[in-house]
Amino acid sequence: MPEHSPPPGESPPGPEGLPPDKEATKEGRGSTPMRASCEVMRDHKTDSVHPFVQQDLEDTLREVSVDTWIEAVLGVPPDRLNEWATLIKKLGWFRDRTIERALTDYARPAQESGIYKPFARIANQILELAKGALPGVGASYPIADIEVVVNDPISIERIPEHGELGAFRKPDLLFVRGSQKDLSGGNGARVRWVDILAFMEFKLDHKEQLLQTLNTCRDDRGLPTIKSKDVKPSKPKKNTKKPAPKRRPARIVKVALVSSDRGTSGPSSAGSKRSIDDVLDGDTDQLRSSSKKQKTESSNVNVETIRKNVQLQAGGYALELASCTYGTRVFSLGSIVRDDKMSLWYYDASGYVRTEESVSVMKDFEKFAAIMVAFACGEPKHWGALPDIISPPSSTPYPASFPPPSLKGHSLEMVPPDTKEPVKVTLGKPVFTQYGLVGRRTFLYRIKTNTVVAQTPLVIKFSYQVVSRKREQDLVEVARKAGVKHIPKVHMWRDLWKLSDGARAIFHGDKKGVYEDKMLRALVYTRYIPLKALFKTAWHLIPHMADQILDCLHDLRYKSNMLHRDISANNVMFEVRDGAVKFVVIDFDLAAMVDSNGEPLAAPSSKHRTGTLPFMAYELLRDMAKSTSSEHQRIVHRLRHDFESLFYLCLYCLLTMVEVEDAKIKADMTKELRDWEDQTYSSIASSKQYLCTDIENMGTLVLPVPCQVLRPWFYGWVTVFQRADLAMSNYKNQVRLAQWYKDESSSSFDIDTLQGTITRDKIKQSLGFFYDRPLAPEDLQVANIPGLGKKIEAYMDDDEDLAEEDGHVQGQSVVVKKAKPPRKPRSTTKVKKVEVAKKKTVPKTVVASKKTTTAELVGPIRKQTQKPKRGVRTLAAATRSMTTRSMQKGALAKAK
Repeated sequence: MPEHSPPPGESPPGPEGLPPDKEATKEGRGSTPMRASCEVMRDHKTDSVHPFVQQDLEDTLREVSVDTWIEAVLGVPPDRLNEWATLIKKLGWFRDRTIERALTDYARPAQESGIYKPFARIANQILELAKGALPGVGASYPIADIEVVVNDPISIERIPEHGELGAFRKPDLLFVRGSQKDLSGGNGARVRWVDILAFMEFKLDHKEQLLQTLNTCRDDRGLPTIKSKDVKPSKPKKNTKKPAPKRRPARIVKVALVSSDRGTSGPSSAGSKRSIDDVLDGDTDQLRSSSKKQKTESSNVNVETIRKNVQLQAGGYALELASCTYGTRVFSLGSIVRDDKMSLWYYDASGYVRTEESVSVMKDFEKFAAIMVAFACGEPKHWGALPDIISPPSSTPYPASFPPPSLKGHSLEMVPPDTKEPVKVTLGKPVFTQYGLVGRRTFLYRIKTNTVVAQTPLVIKFSYQVVSRKREQDLVEVARKAGVKHIPKVHMWRDLWKLSDGARAIFHGDKKGVYEDKMLRALVYTRYIPLKALFKTAWHLIPHMADQILDCLHDLRYKSNMLHRDISANNVMFEVRDGAVKFVVIDFDLAAMVDSNGEPLAAPSSKHRTGTLPFMAYELLRDMAKSTSSEHQRIVHRLRHDFESLFYLCLYCLLTMVEVEDAKIKADMTKELRDWEDQTYSSIASSKQYLCTDIENMGTLVLPVPCQVLRPWFYGWVTVFQRADLAMSNYKNQVRLAQWYKDESSSSFDIDTLQGTITRDKIKQSLGFFYDRPLAPEDLQVANIPGLGKKIEAYMDDDEDLAEEDGHVQGQSVVVKKAKPPRKPRSTTKVKKVEVAKKKTVPKTVVASKKTTTAELVGPIRKQTQKPKRGVRTLAAATRSMTTRSMQKGALAKAK
């Protein structure tokens, strides 16, 4: 996978096995890497924070004491924390020269950025002093491997799966591991979210009070007070004498981690040579860092930044940390420092937990220092590592390899339902990570198994599912027995770990209903294919997709009494069966059972919304906007809402999956998509209602030029929604009039279908009226879709996935071993025309021609050249440069 994402304005490459950003796959939760929602760039601004973060703050935030938080998250009991604080006071760390000067700089900032480096110097010096000096604290791992570094104003690099939707976030300070990652990098290098253990965010509200607070603390300790200092000194005179080089004290060498060269490089440690030596010279941090910060802020003078709401901003960081770490963390950690007072924050799939009181860096220095030591003594599980039930590979064990870039190579045991023999499942490439924090937090990986489970490639899905809900595999089985088509095949499943088994148990004790407990559940599915592989060129098949999914949703409702409730680009994929494309609805963990009238059989078990924001029906969005009222009665999710989501999906496929060269058209389509997500719930609802019910608006909607022929087909959707919206308006008017005149006589109204205006048959009838092109079955034959067969073979090929892992059973690895020479092959080989190769160098597992195959089988290659570093493998690149197993076997046969 790519090491770094490009800076703003450049398109990041796609993940392995899939196209780069220009050709990136759709947003999906099946077996495809996807974007969070739409093609929208999220910058470091207020309106770029996902609306769900604000709702999560309002709905899920809980408070606990500092001692409870430290014990639950970091595993340090209160008596040990107090013991450390007492000893720290006895040892006089407050009087330490480095800490004393850093506190002085912290108390006299010119602006907010002026407290970043002093804070980091304080924290790192505390960790240096703690080594071997406190009970239970050694001189080596883990405390010797933890560093606090300054990051702002550098944005953390995004992951390719989220494309341009990944936010450019700039946490102020970071907890990182020193020995595992070289964060100094070169020009253009940035820290990845997977490298971050925790973040810190600062808010300077009353900078003029900091010095007064520090002097009070110094006076209590018998130290002289610090005088205020003019933060705008006159221009210093140039010193013509060349200063003699200084020797670096040993204690500073231990603290230093990263070069202080800010430029465009990664975050700098406050313990770096330049920062420490400058401080020893009497220079203050704020004077050195102010110019770049002012430059950054001056470019956004007219933009309201999210610093005005530090909790919301920190929630945005936690969202990125949870979404960009490929499922490697159960929870995210952060701290918010307002002036000198620090609160601790914990984020998991059930919500947020913060400390109810703050700890002052100055007034409570000894306790603050003990907390910093507690962080630095944390094992992987204290930084959010998954439970031991998912084991890291023996070649990269924890804790030395934590945090890992992904779960590739990790393994777990599962048992198929038709046997009692355990199966070892080894994770391959990550193929999807959901853009979310509170909720299911779904992530998927390709897998290998040590015994044959199915004759098709498989994928494993992990998600945090509400324990009180019906299990996803049970819902799929209900639909299968009812004869519903276009649903996924589930091969194995296992309940892994509950949130109540971790920190939540200490946070809340025996209190019931304080939070929503969730189970980390693993399901093994057949691996399906992302829609992007089909609709990039075969967009004319979108009506076929709608036709099949309409049947699926209708049958779910009327054959199995079930609603899917999350139709989105995440959850519709396709497979090839009997030589034809068949669309599949996946991800049933939000599905619900209903009665014959469409009413839910059980009260809503989830405290949060259901659905994916850009694809949610406008009626549900408007309902979410009103949910803050305690007297509000939630709207029931109905089949017509899933139909509306399908309409948005069809539009989304056109606007994001079809390649568009015209920059203006692409920008206009991006703006339309932005209206589906980057607004308040009420605004999104209004935009969608206008889109759904105004046929003139649909007539002016910007579509890719080749896709204009589908506009009449969308008129058919809008006509249905117009009639349904009118029926709903008339019904609401009748209800209001009846209430006004106190008319108790009630007339029947089918709220489920809005008096029959929005059903599967009505939608198909309207679509057929406006779009008279027949949906011929032969259109879906793979042989009639140019290039699709090659794309599918390339996407499904697992030859190089987990090539270094042993103990799995897959036939294609045998061919690769036969084709391998005893030495490294040439990096470039002249290749004859093969179906898949198009002017690209051939990877070492590719049998390109009869001549090449013979050379590989008979003897070593004469001349060896260094193989270039392998770049990101994309679906398009794999199609051009990778042969499949069948092609390899054919080539071997010819060679013989």
